[in-house]
Amino acid sequence: MGIKMKKILFLLLVLAAAGVGYWAFLYQTPEEKNFIRALNAAKEGNVAAQLQTADFYAAGTGTKQDGKQAVYWYRQAALEGDPDALWKCAQAYTEGKLVPQDLEEAVPFLMLGAKQGNIPAQEELSRFYAQGLGGLVKHEGESLYWQFIAAKIGSSSAQAALKQAQQHSPQLYESVEKFLTDLKTAQEGDGSARLAVGEAYLTGNPILQNTEEAEKWLTLAWQENKLSQAGLMLAQAYQNGPLSDAAKANRMWNELAKQAYAPAQYALGEKAYQSGHYDDAFAWFSNAAAGGFAQGQYMTGFMLMQGQGTAVSVPLAVTFFRSAAEQENVPAQYVLGQIYWKGLGVPQDKKVGKMWLEKAAMRGNKEAQTLLESE
Repeated sequence: MGIKMKKILFLLLVLAAAGVGYWAFLYQTPEEKNFIRALNAAKEGNVAAQLQTADFYAAGTGTKQDGKQAVYWYRQAALEGDPDALWKCAQAYTEGKLVPQDLEEAVPFLMLGAKQGNIPAQEELSRFYAQGLGGLVKHEGESLYWQFIAAKIGSSSAQAALKQAQQHSPQLYESVEKFLTDLKTAQEGDGSARLAVGEAYLTGNPILQNTEEAEKWLTLAWQENKLSQAGLMLAQAYQNGPLSDAAKANRMWNELAKQAYAPAQYALGEKAYQSGHYDDAFAWFSNAAAGGFAQGQYMTGFMLMQGQGTAVSVPLAVTFFRSAAEQENVPAQYVLGQIYWKGLGVPQDKKVGKMWLEKAAMRGNKEAQTLLESE
């Protein structure tokens, strides 16, 4: 073969090799094509494609495995509220396989995913509350709450956990179960249920304290269901409690006072008394007493005995003490017993005094017990 022919054959071989390489460069596997399609759609804001792209990066399907890119796309879908993406974000930060473990970073995704109805997120959030993970306060009631939610929508593991809780913590189980019943009824507009739910959120019992939810439910019970007790809870929470809003507190007290709600009148009397405004205190306590409020009757009697905000009148004080004592008010029972036992401003009558002192002692009043034993 001539030199010229050899050069031609060599050139043909080079071109053939280059063609194979070029074809190999252009060829894409089905997985690679799927990845590129998903990535392009993800960049255009398609949530399902964002979730799929994240899965491709997480598994290394159709592209090089990249945990950071996987979590990036999970987060993009999670920002749109996708429950599966929220859970996978939480899972990534909890497990520490795709990105470094960060339990605190996992918490917001767990919470949002749980609220969106993702069962794994609900169960994991329950575990976080049970163990106090990720900066969350340890709270058995809140943990059990999420087990109830997961069980209700079909989680067999949550149902099994509830059976164990019912055996080991029956009181807590019943409390959380009642809260969920109240919550459902409250959502249907029942005033008593709204009051109960608001109080549960306000006190953090049996579920975690949530002042925003507490204010919402108590306000509904007050404004729509016209429950004065809800108004009183709001006033107290605004005054010295977790809601802490002086302007709202004053407005609530004024509204309650206009309704002549005895417990609120007593609270206003107590506030005035502590401030040294005895005239105002006596007026409020007297109004509460007229409404049949035992503690108001006791304080009215007390101020009449002391001559605070009014003239001293032992006979009138005794009348108020007796009204309160008959309603099982222990301080009134003790004071009334002491008055008759010692004859303080009234004819001494140890028989009547002993009767009231015994009632007070039976209900735990140590001073009454000491006075009885001194005989």
